[in-house]
Amino acid sequence: MRDPQIESFEKRLHRIDQIHQAGGAFEASGALGRSYFDSMRPKSRRSFPLRGVALIFAGVLLVKGAMLAQVGQESYEARVSSLANGSQFERVGAWVMHADPITRKIAGLLAPYIG
Repeated sequence: MRDPQIESFEKRLHRIDQIHQAGGAFEASGALGRSYFDSMRPKSRRSFPLRGVALIFAGVLLVKGAMLAQVGQESYEARVSSLANGSQFERVGAWVMHADPITRKIAGLLAPYIG
Protein backbone atom coordinates (compact mmCIF):
# COMPACT_ATOMS: atom_id res chain seq x y z
CA MET A 1 0.00 0.00 0.00
CA ARG A 2 1.28 3.43 -0.97
CA ASP A 3 1.68 6.16 1.52
CA PRO A 4 -0.70 9.07 0.74
CA GLN A 5 1.99 11.58 1.67
CA ILE A 6 4.36 10.14 -0.96
CA GLU A 7 1.61 10.32 -3.59
CA SER A 8 0.95 13.94 -2.66
CA PHE A 9 4.67 14.68 -2.80
CA GLU A 10 5.04 13.05 -6.24
CA LYS A 11 2.07 15.03 -7.57
CA ARG A 12 3.67 18.19 -6.28
CA LEU A 13 7.00 17.31 -7.92
CA HIS A 14 5.24 16.57 -11.20
CA ARG A 15 3.44 19.92 -11.06
CA ILE A 16 6.72 21.75 -10.32
CA ASP A 17 8.45 20.00 -13.23
CA GLN A 18 5.65 21.04 -15.58
CA ILE A 19 5.90 24.66 -14.44
CA HIS A 20 9.69 24.64 -14.89
CA GLN A 21 9.40 23.13 -18.38
CA ALA A 22 6.93 25.88 -19.30
CA GLY A 23 9.49 28.48 -18.19
CA GLY A 24 7.93 29.40 -14.88
CA ALA A 25 9.31 29.33 -11.39
CA PHE A 26 8.09 29.68 -7.86
CA GLU A 27 9.01 32.95 -6.23
CA ALA A 28 8.81 33.68 -2.55
CA SER A 29 7.04 36.88 -1.66
CA GLY A 30 9.51 39.71 -1.23
CA ALA A 31 12.25 37.91 -3.18
CA LEU A 32 13.83 39.29 -6.33
CA GLY A 33 12.99 36.53 -8.76
CA ARG A 34 12.74 36.14 -12.52
CA SER A 35 9.77 38.48 -12.89
CA TYR A 36 11.72 41.33 -11.27
CA PHE A 37 14.74 40.96 -13.52
CA ASP A 38 12.61 40.51 -16.63
CA SER A 39 10.93 43.84 -15.88
CA MET A 40 14.27 45.57 -15.25
CA ARG A 41 15.66 45.22 -18.78
CA PRO A 42 18.07 47.93 -19.88
CA LYS A 43 16.42 50.92 -21.46
CA SER A 44 16.98 51.41 -25.14
CA ARG A 45 19.45 54.12 -26.05
CA ARG A 46 18.73 57.09 -28.24
CA SER A 47 19.26 56.43 -31.89
CA PHE A 48 21.42 59.57 -32.25
CA PRO A 49 24.20 60.19 -29.67
CA LEU A 50 23.64 63.86 -28.82
CA ARG A 51 26.27 63.90 -26.08
CA GLY A 52 28.96 62.65 -28.44
CA VAL A 53 28.09 65.22 -31.09
CA ALA A 54 28.15 67.99 -28.49
CA LEU A 55 31.58 66.87 -27.25
CA ILE A 56 32.96 66.81 -30.80
CA PHE A 57 31.53 70.28 -31.45
CA ALA A 58 33.08 71.62 -28.23
CA GLY A 59 36.41 70.01 -29.14
CA VAL A 60 36.41 71.62 -32.59
CA LEU A 61 35.65 75.02 -31.05
CA LEU A 62 38.46 74.56 -28.52
CA VAL A 63 40.98 73.61 -31.22
CA LYS A 64 39.90 76.55 -33.39
CA GLY A 65 40.29 78.90 -30.42
CA ALA A 66 43.72 77.50 -29.59
CA MET A 67 44.86 77.90 -33.21
CA LEU A 68 43.56 81.48 -33.32
CA ALA A 69 45.31 82.32 -30.05
CA GLN A 70 48.55 80.72 -31.26
CA VAL A 71 48.93 82.36 -34.70
CA GLY A 72 47.02 85.60 -34.17
CA GLN A 73 43.94 87.11 -35.80
CA GLU A 74 45.54 88.40 -39.03
CA SER A 75 47.52 85.25 -39.80
CA TYR A 76 44.53 83.02 -39.01
CA GLU A 77 42.23 85.02 -41.30
CA ALA A 78 44.84 84.89 -44.09
CA ARG A 79 45.09 81.11 -43.81
CA VAL A 80 41.31 80.68 -43.81
CA SER A 81 40.95 82.97 -46.84
CA SER A 82 43.58 80.94 -48.72
CA LEU A 83 41.52 77.84 -47.94
CA ALA A 84 38.41 79.61 -49.25
CA ASN A 85 40.11 80.07 -52.64
CA GLY A 86 40.94 76.37 -52.98
CA SER A 87 39.05 73.25 -54.02
CA GLN A 88 35.57 72.31 -52.84
CA PHE A 89 37.02 70.34 -49.92
CA GLU A 90 39.19 73.31 -48.89
CA ARG A 91 36.18 75.66 -49.08
CA VAL A 92 34.30 73.40 -46.68
CA GLY A 93 37.33 73.51 -44.38
CA ALA A 94 37.37 77.32 -44.61
CA TRP A 95 33.69 77.43 -43.68
CA VAL A 96 34.31 75.20 -40.65
CA MET A 97 37.46 77.06 -39.58
CA HIS A 98 36.20 80.66 -39.93
CA ALA A 99 36.62 82.73 -36.77
CA ASP A 100 33.14 82.99 -35.29
CA PRO A 101 32.41 84.94 -32.07
CA ILE A 102 32.66 81.82 -29.88
CA THR A 103 36.06 80.98 -31.36
CA ARG A 104 37.26 84.54 -30.74
CA LYS A 105 36.05 84.37 -27.13
CA ILE A 106 37.85 81.06 -26.57
CA ALA A 107 40.99 82.48 -28.19
CA GLY A 108 40.80 85.48 -25.87
CA LEU A 109 40.60 83.17 -22.87
CA LEU A 110 43.46 80.94 -24.06
CA ALA A 111 45.81 83.70 -25.33
CA PRO A 112 47.46 84.39 -21.94
CA TYR A 113 48.28 80.70 -21.54
CA ILE A 114 49.39 80.00 -25.10
CA GLY A 115 51.15 83.33 -25.60
